[in-house]
Amino acid sequence: APVRVEAMATAAASATVARTVTFASPSERLGASRDGPAPRSPAVVPRRPPVSPPLDGARRWVLGARGGSRAAATASDDGAPGDPEPFKIAIIGAGFAGVAVAYHLMLRCAEGLDDSPAVPTATADELPTSRRRPVEVHLFDEKGIAGGASGVAAGLLHPYTPRGKIIWRGVEGVAATLALVAAAEDAERRLDSGAAVLDDDDDVRDGGGTNAHVRRGESIAWRRGTVRPAKNLKQARDLAKFAPLNAVGGGVAVDAASLRAILPGVVVPDEVDGCTLSDGDTDEHEPVDAKEIIIASRVDTDGTGTSGKGAPRRGTNARERRAAAKRASSPAAAALHIPGGVVLDSGRYLRALWNATELLASSDRTPRGSRARIRVERAVQSLTADERVISGGFDACVVACGAAVGSIAELSDTSCSLPLSNQGGHVVELVPKPGSCASPWDEQSPGILGSPYVAPLGARRLLVGATKEYGAGVSDARRAGLVHGWGMDAAAKKAAHALVADASVTYPPLKGMDVDAVRYGVRANPPRTPAGSLPLVGRIEGIGGDGDWDGDGDGDGDGDGDGDGDGDGD
Repeated sequence: APVRVEAMATAAASATVARTVTFASPSERLGASRDGPAPRSPAVVPRRPPVSPPLDGARRWVLGARGGSRAAATASDDGAPGDPEPFKIAIIGAGFAGVAVAYHLMLRCAEGLDDSPAVPTATADELPTSRRRPVEVHLFDEKGIAGGASGVAAGLLHPYTPRGKIIWRGVEGVAATLALVAAAEDAERRLDSGAAVLDDDDDVRDGGGTNAHVRRGESIAWRRGTVRPAKNLKQARDLAKFAPLNAVGGGVAVDAASLRAILPGVVVPDEVDGCTLSDGDTDEHEPVDAKEIIIASRVDTDGTGTSGKGAPRRGTNARERRAAAKRASSPAAAALHIPGGVVLDSGRYLRALWNATELLASSDRTPRGSRARIRVERAVQSLTADERVISGGFDACVVACGAAVGSIAELSDTSCSLPLSNQGGHVVELVPKPGSCASPWDEQSPGILGSPYVAPLGARRLLVGATKEYGAGVSDARRAGLVHGWGMDAAAKKAAHALVADASVTYPPLKGMDVDAVRYGVRANPPRTPAGSLPLVGRIEGIGGDGDWDGDGDGDGDGDGDGDGDGDGD
């Protein structure tokens, strides 16, 4: 799902580090899909982590039940004598997962969902705010909000695979993410208008070290829809085949003429353009002679004296003719258009969502003493030896640092490691050439899904990505962020050239834009399953206290086990 809720953990210096990591299976983590539960992920031990009781009952889940004497009535830093001490949570990683976890924790605190009832029959809503236990969130990241891969990623929000199928739980994931986007937009609007004020926001920086108020795009969310042009005939037929069956995601298969109207200037491949059939003219075409197709496919098409690519090795027979006739008569779509698709300015969205978390913490909705603090400090490299963690009095710890999880000692040795593979990648930001009055990009055009993708942050700034560079290490993950122009290395220059060239094949007007910035990031890919690449979420046993939670892997859900290799990391 687009929002990945990572793990929680209690950290204590005297704890014995366990040598096993267990995760729930995909179906146990996320529940049954509309097509039934997903198969178990490979290389992980199925285990159902503890879950809270239903929230509509008389007793609510006690967030700080494992805190022991911490729940005693003592004075907190911001509270008065007799106020409950805060439930303190350390979150390592200020990307998509870490910031979303911080917001959800503070929202649950504001809604009273995790308060211990005063008496067994009372509900949390009946507790006086002054007697509810506050929550204190500490968000650790050496580069600040969106300083890693999350700040580099294009925020292309939609529920589809490259073949036009719905990602497992994709519709629910998009809906949940849009709720977070709404909270971020509301926080930004209130702060911009002066309706709300934050006391201290100096540490909210993006990966380039700039101030939070430097904004790349015109808005947090660019709502012009998204479109996935077919790159070849196979994908065109897949889009036509699956889109009607997966219309719940809002996607519509369109023909070449409609695609050109939606995205003026787009290039439709000849094989797709010639075979695209609209709903109204399917019956007007003459029947195709399958035998002629097979014979034509055996003609020398490349001047080598051999038959064309894909030609049958043996003579034609009835089976081959039937298969060819079926292929020739299959409908094809030039693109999948998703009118409700959204493009996010990832860095701006994450900073605004963190501001929403801070506003909640300082509001009257949360108990006195609640706090959200961003700590832009050196990286946390141990859960049991880092003085900030072991002496911070934390009741729980969330590990949500993506590919940088390999820098945490307890999660990187051979006997206790996560099944992740790191993949590096560059993206470029394009702007109109100097002196240009108008942008080659129409402000009404949708974002382009694919490999590469084009994510408009506005009419005059486009994000194009991403390259796929395998074998990235932890040190690569920690250098994620802006690649400065004068210090651009050979790999960044090569990536920028390749991205612009490849994207211009589909949308030639991009040639009229210049590269303004290059960014680099590393994503942690979890194991691929028939349900897609799902995030790893689960409890890690034995690292301090009664049980720890950890989750990593940027599961993008863009594969369904039978994809065509066109995953774009949307």
